Amino acid sequence: MLRSRTPSRLIPHLGLPCLLTVLASAVSAAEPKATVMSPFTVEAEFGVDGLRIQNSQAVLNSFLLEQHGISQLQDVTGAAPNLATSNTDTRGFGDVLALRGITNSIFFTAPAIALVVDDVPGGSVSSYPSSLLAIDSFVVKAGPQGTDYGRNAPGGVIDIKTRTPGSQHRGKLSVDVGSFQSRAVQAAFDGPLSEQIGYSASIGVRDREGYLTNTLQKRTADDQRSVAGRGALHVRFDDRTQLRFGVLFEQAEDDANRLSSLFSPDRFAVSSDLNGETAIDRLQFSFQARRTFDWGVMTATTSTQTFDVDPSLTDLDLSPLPLAFSRVVQNEELWTQEVRFESNPGSSSTRWRAGLFYLDSEVDGNALRQFLVPPSAFVPPNFVQTERTLSTLGQTNLAAYANLDHALSKQTTLKLGARLERAESELDRTKVATNSFGFPSPQDAPLQRSQASTYGSVSAGATHAWSESFSLMARTSLAQKPEGYSAFTGSAALARFDDERQWASEVGVTFGPPQGRFGGSLLAFWTQVDGYQFERTVPNSTDFVVVNAQDVAARGLEAKFMWNPVDRVWWDFQAGYTRATFENHRDASGVRVDGKSVPYVPRMTLRTGVTVDLGGGFSGNVSYAAVGETQYDERNTATFAQKRYGIASAHLRYRHDRWTVAVYGHNLFEKEYYQFINPEIYAGAPGAPRRFGVQLSYEL
Repeated sequence: MLRSRTPSRLIPHLGLPCLLTVLASAVSAAEPKATVMSPFTVEAEFGVDGLRIQNSQAVLNSFLLEQHGISQLQDVTGAAPNLATSNTDTRGFGDVLALRGITNSIFFTAPAIALVVDDVPGGSVSSYPSSLLAIDSFVVKAGPQGTDYGRNAPGGVIDIKTRTPGSQHRGKLSVDVGSFQSRAVQAAFDGPLSEQIGYSASIGVRDREGYLTNTLQKRTADDQRSVAGRGALHVRFDDRTQLRFGVLFEQAEDDANRLSSLFSPDRFAVSSDLNGETAIDRLQFSFQARRTFDWGVMTATTSTQTFDVDPSLTDLDLSPLPLAFSRVVQNEELWTQEVRFESNPGSSSTRWRAGLFYLDSEVDGNALRQFLVPPSAFVPPNFVQTERTLSTLGQTNLAAYANLDHALSKQTTLKLGARLERAESELDRTKVATNSFGFPSPQDAPLQRSQASTYGSVSAGATHAWSESFSLMARTSLAQKPEGYSAFTGSAALARFDDERQWASEVGVTFGPPQGRFGGSLLAFWTQVDGYQFERTVPNSTDFVVVNAQDVAARGLEAKFMWNPVDRVWWDFQAGYTRATFENHRDASGVRVDGKSVPYVPRMTLRTGVTVDLGGGFSGNVSYAAVGETQYDERNTATFAQKRYGIASAHLRYRHDRWTVAVYGHNLFEKEYYQFINPEIYAGAPGAPRRFGVQLSYEL
């Protein structure tokens, strides 16, 4: 049975950071004052105009995010080499994130790519916040990161930092209008409230008409409306003790998923009797206490998060006839607690970090599916089957992690890491089937299961600065993604899936003088995965389960550079190539698919842009993003494959004093492509068409 959530279980989560802060303050009087040091970083790096080029790590600031048209998490394909997202534009619900061939499944597996915002980790990929507000830095770290973070991250981490208050009040207001009657207003402010208290607050409101047209209902099909906000209160008692209280919320009231038939002559047109609906609410509270000692820094972070989908309503047949629909209501509650200890940077030749992490998640689902069964000798005409699945999935993780960097010499640094994690998962599932004729229907027996396993992860690597302009690195890691359950089957054998184990290695070089006009990196990686987790349908049923492919191999290359060839001209470039294939696997019908590409993993990603300061307050940039061939089924069926495509965008800005006006265009050459394909219903999510807009902003 799943455990009930009683108030007594929640008290320790709230109380631990407060208790640690009180204890820390009690001993502070006897200690001399210390300077708060900079954040923990280890990789060799080379910079161009304040941005750093690093192996296995991509760093974007707010300007680069705007230049590449990344306003929400669903836009991040190519933001780092080999990073891609497949989605139906549902604010993250059902998204698949891929990095170097490692992915999450649509619904039931743990994330492969962890999201951490201001030290607060996310839950499932569906629950990740969508809007990007007041971003200071957007960092993607590729490869296993579980020995560096409390949240397990077998494929990588997206680490976001938002703006923190300084000694002066700052603010920015922006208004954006564009194609498809899109309108957006954003405001962000931060600054001091007193000598000890600072604040940061941001809010964004967006709405637009849909890209799809429902020709039957004579209306746009996928209109969107959302509001999102983020706020934090920062309290500094002295140079040693800091507190932060944070809140985040998002509300979206959208229409249908962006889906159309693969056989439609116009991918932006549907003729559906049911238009669909997607309503999502996210709410997060966090509290962090940070204390500096002579030996290092202690940080305790608590968060509570809720994610609600009510409902996600989809017309499965995408036709004028009432043949099939799906209605999903889902609630996810997440508690996390992390206590981290780390050395003061620069204090010695050895730097270290260690911590404890606890996660408690519960996902309640109510999925209704109705469909017309084709008539046969045993099925009368107009036979409508209705299936309702009620499920609760529980997950608890307790982990300890540690890593250290030891300088073997001025040029060479050794890095070692380890993680020990206890993972428990639970399933409580029932399904009721009825039909329009009232015939007796076979019913699934209630399914209750639980399991627990202990996992270990290790990593070892080294960097060597051959000179001020050239650095070498190598790293190898063993990582795991835990076992779990699928809620869309009544079979005990099919419901459970095994853990995913990977051995990932990489070697790379970083080049360019620290203060020069050119810097970049080249890297090669290879990953062997045992028990690769992904979702698929069960033949001759309506079940949907996670299975383990016995062997998967992912190999690839990454390249990044920034170049300032002449004054007022900047060029940034990053590209990745991944070949992720099944090495020992059979599809649902038993056919071997060895050598076939893994679904949801594009063969390549590329993002590049040139920015020019034209003088007199004018500046402009052009950018180009390309995504390689992507498969969406195990057999690599041509019907369910998206070929390589590229998108061009441009901005022109004029800045005078505190005012900035910009005109922009995205997908300038009207490239048509699918950003997600669903083989089960022969439908795809067409990428956004060409859009133009004007943005006016004012900085306080």
